[in-house]
Amino acid sequence: MIRALPAVRPRWRLSADVVVVGSGAAGIAAALAAATRGLRVLMITKELAGGATPLAQGGLAAAIGPGDSFASHAEDTLVAGAGLCDRDTVAALAASAPAAIGWLAALGARLDQTALRLEGGHSNRRIVHSGDDATGAEVHRALRAALSASPVEVRDGTVALDLLLGEGGAATGLLAATAGPGGDLDPGVVTAGSVVLAAGGLGQAFATTSNPPGATGDAIAIAARAGAELRDPEFVQFHPTVLWLDGATGQCPLITEALRGAGAVLRDLDGRPLMAGHHPRGDLAPRDVVAARMHEAIGDRGGHLWLDATALGRSVLEEGFPTVTAACRANGIDPVTGLIPVAPGAHYSCGGVQADLDGRTSIAGLYAVGEAASTGVQGANRLASNSVTEAVIAGRRAGEAIGCEVSGAGARAGAGARAGAGARADAGAGPVSGLRMPPAGGGVSPGGRPALAAAMSRWAGVLRDRDGLERLVRTLAAAEGARRESASGVADGQRSRDAGLDLATVEATNLHTVSALIAAAALRRAESRGCHRRRDAPQASAAARHTLARWDGRRLHVTEEAL
Repeated sequence: MIRALPAVRPRWRLSADVVVVGSGAAGIAAALAAATRGLRVLMITKELAGGATPLAQGGLAAAIGPGDSFASHAEDTLVAGAGLCDRDTVAALAASAPAAIGWLAALGARLDQTALRLEGGHSNRRIVHSGDDATGAEVHRALRAALSASPVEVRDGTVALDLLLGEGGAATGLLAATAGPGGDLDPGVVTAGSVVLAAGGLGQAFATTSNPPGATGDAIAIAARAGAELRDPEFVQFHPTVLWLDGATGQCPLITEALRGAGAVLRDLDGRPLMAGHHPRGDLAPRDVVAARMHEAIGDRGGHLWLDATALGRSVLEEGFPTVTAACRANGIDPVTGLIPVAPGAHYSCGGVQADLDGRTSIAGLYAVGEAASTGVQGANRLASNSVTEAVIAGRRAGEAIGCEVSGAGARAGAGARAGAGARADAGAGPVSGLRMPPAGGGVSPGGRPALAAAMSRWAGVLRDRDGLERLVRTLAAAEGARRESASGVADGQRSRDAGLDLATVEATNLHTVSALIAAAALRRAESRGCHRRRDAPQASAAARHTLARWDGRRLHVTEEAL
């Protein structure tokens, strides 16, 4: 079910103490924290200026307002998580959130910490924001400025391919590649004592998403192929209000939840309030509740509903929500005078690589943070604006934990003396002693991506059932390979280890991997909980359980674990 990438022959080699994959809030926070500890840090990223963080409109959740409390923030998170959050981890997140806001402000992020906003699932106004609906862009600007001023070496336009393991099974680096203008890859090896995966967005697995084009599940797929323990991959949150455009696929503009917090109302096609009588918080119910109600109203025919923001007035929309207003007008919609067509779109992976809040995973030396990780914070459904908050907290904790472990073990003597040094280029590109190269396979053809994304939206979207999921599993199993298989069943590239590989094939293979994980886990979970809804099992089970998944190189093992 899990496809290996076609083989490559590394042509360059770098070494560092820590290699970080991804340049969003979690990755940069981890890199800065590790560098502060005196470690040589290398960051590799497909697009330094891209990613999901700059697109975050709402803000960061933190209990800093009058009458609010850490306990209230934690309780709202637990309620939204529908029984699958870890209570201690959530408490740690809520208690650490104000300090995370302070750290970002100290880096120069211009954050409004007084006029706090309200979003779905929150019982208090606790959303710190910037630029009204451009908080992510401001946070990323400040983090990138700090990154530029740090000793961290950044390799932009570089993609991680697979994890490298030592003879004892610990992470010892990455197989990576620099991408040329046409997507051709120049592969190499990065050796490092610690690997941090922070590139977890996977929205491009679905037909429509709020995620950018590069959100192809890279970190989760890399961890899966290495045999790491994964948890709850079936829980993919669909944001209720993605701008609906007839015939559009891929990334679509997000209409921030804060708009409903300001008074905008969801309406059906006849103009009736959609959420009236369906939840005590109405339009500000948790996202899974609103998305499910919208799907029910839209039906299997597809289409959209309306978001009515006309009562807010011109000044509120143009001055308070300039990003949303501009996106609507760019598509011929004026939210001041007209209704906004919206529909749910794939938004956030609540599951991922099983990790603690310090990022530690089931593989020694491998850390996962941000959307790539399942830490116990998000549970079965993420509470609005907890994602960037968790990314900053977990990223910093991971970098600090790596620094403490290195200092305590003394495993890398002289690391502190090298403070400020970047990655080291090692001579030659031949085999690296003590490293196991990942197994090679046929990959997945990029040409099949649109059909697979359509199948994911149809059978693993907001509402699922056994028949559809079984069809999805068969569809994924039949996906065309990127490389011809030989009569013996071994990919041609495995014999030569010199087959060509391009970025499109890497991304298609990674999307196939995360799709297979979602489908298998969703099929196993015969209940409706959080953002996993089964029409053939509409109730939640009495006992909450996690789904665990692990690839052993031959078979995907999917099991359950009681809380």
